[in-house]
Amino acid sequence: MKALTLSAEWAPKAGYDMTARERELRRPRNGNMVWKRPSIELGEAPDPSLKPDQVMLAIAAVGICGTDMHMYETGKDDYMMYPGLVCAPNILGHEFAGRVIEVGADVKDLSVGDLVAVEEIQWCGECSACRRGFVNHCLDIEEIGITINGAMAEYLAARARYCWKLDEIAERYGEEEALVMGAMVEPTGVSYQGLFNRLSNWKPGNNVVIFGAGPIGLAAQALIIAAGAAQVIVFDPSASRREFAEKMGASAALDPSGIDLNDAIMAHTFGRGVDYVVECAGVADKTIEPLDRCLAVNASIIDIGMGETPPTLPIVAYKRMGVQMAGALGHAGGPFQQVIRMMAAGRIDMRQMVSDRLPLDDALAAFKRLESREDAKIILQPNLN
Repeated sequence: MKALTLSAEWAPKAGYDMTARERELRRPRNGNMVWKRPSIELGEAPDPSLKPDQVMLAIAAVGICGTDMHMYETGKDDYMMYPGLVCAPNILGHEFAGRVIEVGADVKDLSVGDLVAVEEIQWCGECSACRRGFVNHCLDIEEIGITINGAMAEYLAARARYCWKLDEIAERYGEEEALVMGAMVEPTGVSYQGLFNRLSNWKPGNNVVIFGAGPIGLAAQALIIAAGAAQVIVFDPSASRREFAEKMGASAALDPSGIDLNDAIMAHTFGRGVDYVVECAGVADKTIEPLDRCLAVNASIIDIGMGETPPTLPIVAYKRMGVQMAGALGHAGGPFQQVIRMMAAGRIDMRQMVSDRLPLDDALAAFKRLESREDAKIILQPNLN
């Protein structure tokens, strides 16, 4: 089958404290400390084999994510930028939907022809974190397209328990559009997890600031508007991404370059301050860290973006204003069902942020195009006829 494969050199940095398990599995917890000179190549890969608890999918749509870009891009030292778990070589692609073309012997709830979106986080269900309900923080985690083969390929075998049917969306929009929307359930689920599951204090009428108008930030914007937000202020240095934010209903979309964030936020909230801050840009040292005069009493800060530089936080200001802060990782479980329902009901339509739909043959050009961060989301369609 045709597939887009990530390769890189195994070159642990001096002083990196690598565990024996990381070395044995060649699965470092910090990819940017180990993998050097990453590259991507479109070519032939072995067809996947089917296990009894899996379904075989013909991949219909797969999004190119910021994580994919950070595994492909390098810093000045030629090491990949992504700071999380990474295996290489590996087929990329973790935001996807497909059609079931074969069903394993032990699968009961899926049939040939079903349209599904699939969780990227492959939680084990047996470790202490999973048993306590924290499946996003599974202690024996695998991640499709990051630690195991992903969906930038014609076919993928996936365990049935990670699959979610797209019936409701297909009934409203048709199968082709349901599959494109299904590819955006995963990134939207990441935002849903951060906004509504990490803290349980959301109130309609909140003033909200979102840093980053990439796919995760735009998904957060769509969800927060559907949930009854008042002012929704989006910051992004990209003019085209600010246009996406405005098109999708932001109250204001501002360039953060060279401005005082506190003053700008106070001006756009009529001096009342912000109730929810959502970091989706991965540069908390430049976004969250400066905020000390614009936080309303009982404000919440949700840090979703993955970045390399840790911020120095104004803890005294947090204490004075009663601020709570939570980190958010992943999307597993419940968010998929909720996001699919919201899409099917027409409450959110993430197709608005799709810049282009391209065949898998154009994958290399699409990655190159995304280096400028002008597009919001490019969808690859590996089995496009």
